[in-house]
Amino acid sequence: MRFRLRFWPFTIKAYALGFIILMSLSFWFLNAVMQDRLDAIRAEAQAQNMKAAQDELDQAVARVASGIKQLAESLASQDETRQQLANPAYYGYWRDNRALGGLLPNFTNAVEIYDRQGKALAPQPINNMPAAIGPEGIGRFVGREGNRAYLYIFQPVRAVANVPASVQGYLGIKIDFLGALKEEYGFGYVNADSIQLEGGGQSRLPAEQVARHLTFQLKANPESAALLEFLSQSRQNIIFILIVLSIAFFFILHSLLAAPLRSLSLHIDTLRAGRSTLLQEGFSHSLPVAELEKVRMSLNDYQNQLENMHRSLNEKNDELWLLAHRDPLTGIFNRRCFEDDWEQVLAVASGHRLIVSFILFDCDQFKAINDSYGHQAGDQVLQAIARILQDALRHGDRLYRLGGDEFATIFLDTDPALAAQAAQRCIEQTGRHDFSGTGVKEPVRISVGLAHASGNDPDSLAILPKQADVAMYHAKRPGRHKLAIFDDGMTNDAGILFSTRANNAVFEAMASGESIEMHYQPVVNLVTGEVDYYEALVRIRDGQELIMPSSIFPIIEARRLEAEFDLAIIERIAQDLAQGRIPPDTGVSLNVSGPGVINPAIIQRVMALGRFLDRYRLVVEVTETALITQLHQASANLNRLRQDGFKIALDDFGSGYSSLGYLASMPVDIIKFDISMIRHLDAGGRQGVIVENLAAMVVKAGYHLVAEGIETGETLKKVARQGFARGQGYLFGRPGRTCEPAAKVSFFDTTL
Repeated sequence: MRFRLRFWPFTIKAYALGFIILMSLSFWFLNAVMQDRLDAIRAEAQAQNMKAAQDELDQAVARVASGIKQLAESLASQDETRQQLANPAYYGYWRDNRALGGLLPNFTNAVEIYDRQGKALAPQPINNMPAAIGPEGIGRFVGREGNRAYLYIFQPVRAVANVPASVQGYLGIKIDFLGALKEEYGFGYVNADSIQLEGGGQSRLPAEQVARHLTFQLKANPESAALLEFLSQSRQNIIFILIVLSIAFFFILHSLLAAPLRSLSLHIDTLRAGRSTLLQEGFSHSLPVAELEKVRMSLNDYQNQLENMHRSLNEKNDELWLLAHRDPLTGIFNRRCFEDDWEQVLAVASGHRLIVSFILFDCDQFKAINDSYGHQAGDQVLQAIARILQDALRHGDRLYRLGGDEFATIFLDTDPALAAQAAQRCIEQTGRHDFSGTGVKEPVRISVGLAHASGNDPDSLAILPKQADVAMYHAKRPGRHKLAIFDDGMTNDAGILFSTRANNAVFEAMASGESIEMHYQPVVNLVTGEVDYYEALVRIRDGQELIMPSSIFPIIEARRLEAEFDLAIIERIAQDLAQGRIPPDTGVSLNVSGPGVINPAIIQRVMALGRFLDRYRLVVEVTETALITQLHQASANLNRLRQDGFKIALDDFGSGYSSLGYLASMPVDIIKFDISMIRHLDAGGRQGVIVENLAAMVVKAGYHLVAEGIETGETLKKVARQGFARGQGYLFGRPGRTCEPAAKVSFFDTTL
């Protein structure tokens, strides 16, 4: 059998009486607590003031003793003082008019000079100064004479400073110690007039111990006393007023609230039988409390408005759904709507033979756009991209903004090839759009990740967004097409991207710089066969293993850490140059990311490498994508480097999407043909002819060409005939921790 506590309801009057009783008890308890607290505060303040006063007195004693000692040392070192020992004829004049007349402070009671045997120069020393002193008298001590305390200082007078054997005599000074304390130190806690030296009669204390024998009284603090008195009186007044108010509150509560509420409650009980009767018909007189009167009127209004509210409820629900599921910036569906729709897709498609395609869109270099042109321009770019994607998709396809610059859409029961065509159409229409109206001068591009799964495989269906995300990061890599379709070959890279070990190794390397290793691959002059310079390629040491760039850069790009990683690499290359790891009469090329090219801190750090230009050739390599994004700022920064003596190389030419028109405005000296271009040249055919003519045009334009990926002697001969000045590849040497000379190839012994 279960028991339940049951409380009988009480009237407002009973609650009011209980409240007053409880408040009265609380007031008396509060009074006791406050009184105890005031006593504790008073005692604590007294203790703190006493400690502060003792510290203040100790500092004053030390300051006065130190000051008088320095004054005595200064006076003892003067030639005028030593002259009195040599010729005391005018000693009395010097003592009374010079020493006491201006060289020593007003609180000086007496001064005397003693010869080497400790005998005073004056026949009768003034003011009880000793006629002679012994070795035990040298130093500082405080002596009492009656009710006064004097500080005595006897300082050696030396012919040569700091040489004990050169003592000619002694200087004695007698100071009114308590007078010096009052005159030289402004006390905040100590009553200066109350300072006394303990004991009676005459005593002699070392100056270091005198502070222990001083007694004093604290300064009176009328403000604190008045404040405590005020607090105590205020406490009593407040308690009295609260008691009076509580009693008044009871009577007012009963008259204005309890009685009207009781009447109102009785009237509501009469309405239970007939719900349509309005309150004002049976309760016609106004209530004395405005809020209660408002309750009466509101009940009537509520009854009249209830039906209207029911009619508009469905319309409001529809409006709220739209507000909750639309992105306020772009007007398309938001992440919440995506999550709801995705749950429905999983529920409907799971177990059925239905193809689901998930497409993920991401704006390239969007952070750089925000940083360079401001968030308003960035918002306009996102709005434009949303319109372009919605127009490029099929009618009825839902476009979602997942957050930031990421958009997504879902294709159901659609051929994967058609989904890929739709994604490519989005890329092309975005590339053709003129974004100059937003203030952005450079082309805006998107990267797209696409993943497919069958509805009869629930596990594959659930991870489609993650697979599309991995594919999208593959599409963002330099040299990749802007559309990537997920396949199992990307699984390893995805594992690296989300691997705790790889992430930790990369972040630790960026933080300390210790595990970053630069491996150098030779770039060879194709005429002489000698190494022109070495390209610096990054590796990260993780124990006995090396993490390669294919595993490093997905993590860097996913976290937008390109600029920070550039700084770490530049620092490591600077160390290798300073340590002479690069052979003399060669050089080194370093790769700078797209965000790094427009980052002032990175450009400044690269320019700091200019101190090595007298010994090495220094080449800065950037990609097509890096230059095309914010071309104006990138060009200005690279031109600064060229003016300082750096060479600029355009890396991976042919892997991106730049046109010859862009190439003409790029501030570069060297063009590095991507390995894919060299393979086309090797294969011949139509693509080979295009590469040959492109190389001829670039050479004619005045650029130096570098061929990447040379692995055979046949490829070497072909690139040399096409005007390539330098080559790089496994034929000459693999990247290594040390800069090895390039392997000699028989081609260099033949005539081109």
